[in-house]
Amino acid sequence: MKSTRKKLIWLALPFLIAVILWFKWGNWFFNPPEPAYIPTSTPSRIMLTWSGNPLNSRDVTWEGDTATHLGILQITNSSFKGDTSIYQSRSKIIKTSGGASAFFKVGIINLKAGETYHYRVANGPYWSEWYYFRIGSSQDSTYSFIYLGDVQDSINGTSGKLFTKAYESRPNAAFMLFIGDMIERPHDAYWGEFFREGGAIFRTTPVIASPGNHEYYKGLFQKLDERWMAHFSFPQNGPPDFLGRACFWDYQNTRIISLDSNGIQTIPSALEQRKWLKSVLESTHQKWIIVIMHHPLYSTSRGRDYFYLRTLFKSLFDQYNVDLVLAGHDHAYGRAMHIPNSNLKNKQGAVYVVTHASPKLYDIGFSVKMDKLASNTQMYQLLDVSNDSIKFSAFTFDGSFFDGFTIHKDATGKKTVTDQAPKNSSSFLRPTKGFIKGSSKKEIEKYNQEMERWEKTRN
Repeated sequence: MKSTRKKLIWLALPFLIAVILWFKWGNWFFNPPEPAYIPTSTPSRIMLTWSGNPLNSRDVTWEGDTATHLGILQITNSSFKGDTSIYQSRSKIIKTSGGASAFFKVGIINLKAGETYHYRVANGPYWSEWYYFRIGSSQDSTYSFIYLGDVQDSINGTSGKLFTKAYESRPNAAFMLFIGDMIERPHDAYWGEFFREGGAIFRTTPVIASPGNHEYYKGLFQKLDERWMAHFSFPQNGPPDFLGRACFWDYQNTRIISLDSNGIQTIPSALEQRKWLKSVLESTHQKWIIVIMHHPLYSTSRGRDYFYLRTLFKSLFDQYNVDLVLAGHDHAYGRAMHIPNSNLKNKQGAVYVVTHASPKLYDIGFSVKMDKLASNTQMYQLLDVSNDSIKFSAFTFDGSFFDGFTIHKDATGKKTVTDQAPKNSSSFLRPTKGFIKGSSKKEIEKYNQEMERWEKTRN
């Protein structure tokens, strides 16, 4: 009897695998063909980043057609108008199934803290307009930045309105931070949409980011789109197999560490990032530590659980007193600030935040770990950092204040978190239209019961 059962299992196994592959092939392996594209001869997709010290350097990247092999950057200091410097960049040609583009990158060094600079770029004889940026003051530990989750918009989408609202709220933000999935898929048209939405903001405010799964080509082993490395000039201080993806930036009193969670595809790749993260945390002397990664340790979405990320990284976050872990991927908002520290139960651990800016909406799972939840809305976040606090504020698409908290840290390193969130609103907890359309009456009833139970414990 047992041998017959085993035979049946072995006979059924290939059939089950075939069925799973049939239904999941598109999600796991299929890359839609990239439509043909022709880049412009004039400089486009101009972006500010930095790979060195943010108080004395900036990197500028841009794109053009393949006819030009030399890019030029001209820069002048506002204090010395007419006195300009010229930088040159050889083109890097990236070919895809849809076409080819030339990418240019210039690292500007020896800039002065507190100064404003004007710059423009050229592909051969074709010049851009003049843009400007300001270098922060080395004497001021207070600064702000903008945090945006998954953008993942359609062509001519609406996420750019969120960029603008966030920027108007913090026009002097030191940088914009993206958490991956800035594009729907690795196609030129979607990269173009991301830059259209960013507009002039990307040319005046530096961008830092962590890659998401939508910047990768699907496959048994996923591959990052080469255009990621061409657009984002980031520090090359990560583990060897993740240069420019896993890295860290030091800005004023803060160390920001990016992990490439989608790049964790094998046990060796997981251990490589963990080993590197441990060494970076051990050498951190900044007062604040912020980790950014696309996939969250604690999910907001129904049916999702990233237990392997908790296994890899949470003990390190606790051991080295990470303050904030910012993530995306789940297309809903969630904030957890009472996760126990695995080393010291009475010690305040990291605050975990998941958010998104995409018009695509996922339904929330009512985890008891979450202090605040929201679906049915897009969000942007503003963070104000000082020597003794980080103030976090989240806003909905219409600019309404939704969530807020402040992390306080005294001279001894003791942390406390103050909650400034308004009362939870049921309108942000209801199932999405897609869930209602695709679910049975029983499933909807179960959802509503979970919502009511969670809401009672939070209000």
